[in-house]
Amino acid sequence: MVVMKVQGLLFVLYWFFFCGSGSKDSKRRKIKFTEPCFAEEQFLHLCTDPTESCHEERADEIKLLRLDGVKTGHERWVELTEGIKYKMITRAMKPLLFEIPRFLSDEECEHIISLAKESGLVMSIAGFDVAAYEGDLDEDMREADANWTLDHDERFAKAFNLWDVNNDGFIDANEVRHFAQKRKLLFMREDEVPTMFKRIGLSESLKDGKMSRAAFAKTNIKKLLWYMDFLKEKSPRHRPRYSQQAWLRQDRNADPILRRLLARIQKLTQLPRKVIQAGEWMQVVQYDPFGHYHGHLDSNPSQDFSIPCCHQNHFGYHDCRICRFITILYYLNDVEEGGETAFLLADNSTVTPQDLESDNATTDEFNLSVNCHMANLVIPPKKGTAIMWYNNFIDPESGMLGPVDRYSLHGGCDVIKGEKWIANNWLTAPNKNSKHIRSIYDAEF
Repeated sequence: MVVMKVQGLLFVLYWFFFCGSGSKDSKRRKIKFTEPCFAEEQFLHLCTDPTESCHEERADEIKLLRLDGVKTGHERWVELTEGIKYKMITRAMKPLLFEIPRFLSDEECEHIISLAKESGLVMSIAGFDVAAYEGDLDEDMREADANWTLDHDERFAKAFNLWDVNNDGFIDANEVRHFAQKRKLLFMREDEVPTMFKRIGLSESLKDGKMSRAAFAKTNIKKLLWYMDFLKEKSPRHRPRYSQQAWLRQDRNADPILRRLLARIQKLTQLPRKVIQAGEWMQVVQYDPFGHYHGHLDSNPSQDFSIPCCHQNHFGYHDCRICRFITILYYLNDVEEGGETAFLLADNSTVTPQDLESDNATTDEFNLSVNCHMANLVIPPKKGTAIMWYNNFIDPESGMLGPVDRYSLHGGCDVIKGEKWIANNWLTAPNKNSKHIRSIYDAEF
């Protein structure tokens, strides 16, 4: 009898610490259990480690769902808020993409911008490499000065004829730009060339802004190449992404407008509540003139299941895969000029994602500062409009996250005039091997 009482007491204590109290202290506590118990009927998980299989008790099997787009141009009306219907337009079938005008009210748009400003905006990074945009051009130039020797893959640049396109014996600014575009996929503006010449100390050797063959022979070619590389990788105007961002939580302790928005998203997507509340926090992004985000995928195409999804990376592994089933993007203001969202290959039947991603590609279709309106689908920013698309297919066997739809390649075109504000909700999902692991963002709303 005593043993039974002790066992009962231990069970109560286990339940209190690992499942029941719900206090902030218990949530902060670092424990081995990555899958706490839920108050909801959908899951009761008994997992102790993301790498282990586990037994589950479920009332209903949770599976992902993709809405039926019917065909490009199809329109329907859906009631997402009591008494209010929203138009839903199928803008593409590859990827499956919808536009919902007036999804947010003006007041909601302005409120989200206000919350982001209060939270504080920081520089956006493409990927997770914070050091990607860091660097010292002067230090690079000094290093190039100390050693003029070109690497094997740079030696081609010593050929004067590669630069002198019109064969007049001189290299002018337009020919430098032509070289940068063809050899570096760098689209320099006309005024950037004399700035480069001055910065690397070539101005005095030029005649009427042109470089002769004799001057070229005395030029440190490495400095030219490294300057171009720095410009492409680090310069706000040329690097893959130029914007500021803030993250806003959307759990039960969050702003009520953001919580209500999640309820609207659940009706829009028809996904289980557990999937909605496991999504990432809302990202709010602000773009100034020249702000952009070149072509990219929101979900990682890797099928290496040994690498955890980032939203399930409880142990903080250095490598993780972004597993975003759905993106919902909201336009929070009207942009004076530019700032469109471009889907590079939407519904394209002649060019494939593999064509764009080939190492032999001679143009940079991903560069939306230059090629925005070459994209198959370009959506102008309109305050209150939402666009929603599926980044992944569904695995038919498990009903969980399947392969990435590479036709979801997209990006933000340059803001030409004014500023642009958007917000993103990313709905994450597990794959068939990780459905027992809870999202690190999972919190009721």
